[in-house]
Amino acid sequence: MHVLIGKRQLILAGLVVMLGLAVFVNWYYTSDKTPLDPEGTAATDGAARSDGAASFASAEAEAEYFAALKLDRSAALSASIEELQAVAANASVTEDEKQDIGNRIAYLTERSRMESDIESLVTAQVGGNCVAVIGEGGVDVIVSPGRLNDASVLTISDIVQTVSGGAFEDIRIAAAKNNGQ
Repeated sequence: MHVLIGKRQLILAGLVVMLGLAVFVNWYYTSDKTPLDPEGTAATDGAARSDGAASFASAEAEAEYFAALKLDRSAALSASIEELQAVAANASVTEDEKQDIGNRIAYLTERSRMESDIESLVTAQVGGNCVAVIGEGGVDVIVSPGRLNDASVLTISDIVQTVSGGAFEDIRIAAAKNNGQ
């Protein structure tokens, strides 16, 4: 009798599940550390925040925060691509599986390019720092505190829709919390 599910498929499925679990754990533990303020309002008391929200006392701290977000995202992308390439290099992987892995790598790199394009255009047209994250549920854009107003939200929405081709209702825009500016 021919076995429908082989050892290769089980290994590939296991690696995909582990990658998904790693992404979920990363999201779960980092999502609570950076609450977003959709209004873009600034805390005025100048004290440390007790709710764990990201707050900036200076432009340098803000720049470091956005740089760290981009670095973390880049490291996660590199790790995902390396893991997929390792699976593809396995001698027991069929050509169809290699094609599927190649398509996944192409998707990840295209998504990364779109995020970078969105960030560059938003920074150029709205100013300040920006991080864009494209996920299955839409596009999240985080901008520097004090940069959100009606005109900038429309500009950012138009940029995201043009670059990603997503629907306007799938775009979420927020300002990172600010402290003392």
